[in-house]
Amino acid sequence: MAVTETSTQSWTSRLGSAIKGVAVGAVMFVAGFPILFWNEGNCVKTAKALDEGEGACISVESNAKVDPEMEGCLVHMTGRADTQDVLSDDVFGVSTTAIKLVRKTEMLQWEEHSETREKKNLGGSVTTTTTYSYQKVWSEKPIDSSGFKEEGHENPGVIEFPSEEKFAQDVKFGAFRLNSKQITRIGDVQAYAFPTDFVCKIERVQREGNTIFVPNKMTRDNELNTRDVATQARIGDMRVQFSYVKPHDISIVAKQRGDTFVPYMAKTKKKVDLLQDGIVDSAEMFENARDANAVFTWLCRLGGFILMFIGLSMVLKPLSVLGDVVPFLGTIIEWGAGLIAGVVAFVCSLVTIAVAWIFYRPVIGIILLVAAGATVFLIWRKKRAQPGSASTVAGQADTVH
Repeated sequence: MAVTETSTQSWTSRLGSAIKGVAVGAVMFVAGFPILFWNEGNCVKTAKALDEGEGACISVESNAKVDPEMEGCLVHMTGRADTQDVLSDDVFGVSTTAIKLVRKTEMLQWEEHSETREKKNLGGSVTTTTTYSYQKVWSEKPIDSSGFKEEGHENPGVIEFPSEEKFAQDVKFGAFRLNSKQITRIGDVQAYAFPTDFVCKIERVQREGNTIFVPNKMTRDNELNTRDVATQARIGDMRVQFSYVKPHDISIVAKQRGDTFVPYMAKTKKKVDLLQDGIVDSAEMFENARDANAVFTWLCRLGGFILMFIGLSMVLKPLSVLGDVVPFLGTIIEWGAGLIAGVVAFVCSLVTIAVAWIFYRPVIGIILLVAAGATVFLIWRKKRAQPGSASTVAGQADTVH
């Protein structure tokens, strides 16, 4: 079942909201500059740290013993990450020797979806029609139903047995001990296989393969309720899965300190501390780190551009609202404002990145500045060449005389 709400916002109210949004938009637009500048600096510093680290890194053939001569050096080692720690989930009765034990709990809950349509009216007002619909979903996070538009879709609000992770405290790496941060970064997670004699500590559960279905508390308290939870799930029911990281081979690049490791601090004040699952040589590990740095940098660049674009769009929003007195005119202005915001945000992003690179790497920065200037010039030239533009008309007049 769906619920529909319809509301109308007057032209003056819309204009007031748009004007208020100008200040917020301006802050967002300006905030994009330092974010982009910082991002480029972070990229360069990280890249230089990786170059420095690769040049200083020493590959150690074996981690079977601690070599005092490598004390304080950036080393690359491969070997088995091993532990004797037994990790247990006391709630369900799961126990295994592992580096990491994960309980993932999902609860069946109501989820609200909304679909909004806006219609511009003559005079500048806007009629908004929003349709709310509901469906049952398995979610790892509790969904707050207090603000749902329709009654009868209440969620418990709290997951009785939430997801959690446990880590081994003592993980050996040959003759070395891994630090806590390295332990949490070890991956290669596998599904936990329940032993044939497994008995869950929670009563009245149902197990299908590697999934434990837990009835909601109301069902568990009612001994007469014998429904099949796996096929007849109700709101508040949970499904629980376990996974773990067993001892396996890993590769690390870090500074040796005694019988453990610490991050290597490069001259740029960036840390080099790499860990990958499996046997990986140092060259590949540094290349993977460079790839990760590039991905992070481009995501931040995109984020900075979007921040500028949204901010500038909010600054220009009053223009389209003013034009909405005649809906068709307002739509044209809105499209034009969006185009202007996109071009200005792109050029400003490019210039900011170029200035940052001039500060950190001059040659690349100058190339980016030239590219930004070329973009502005081409847009200006294309606009000037359009039939009917002021410059074209003036030129034709001079020709006639």
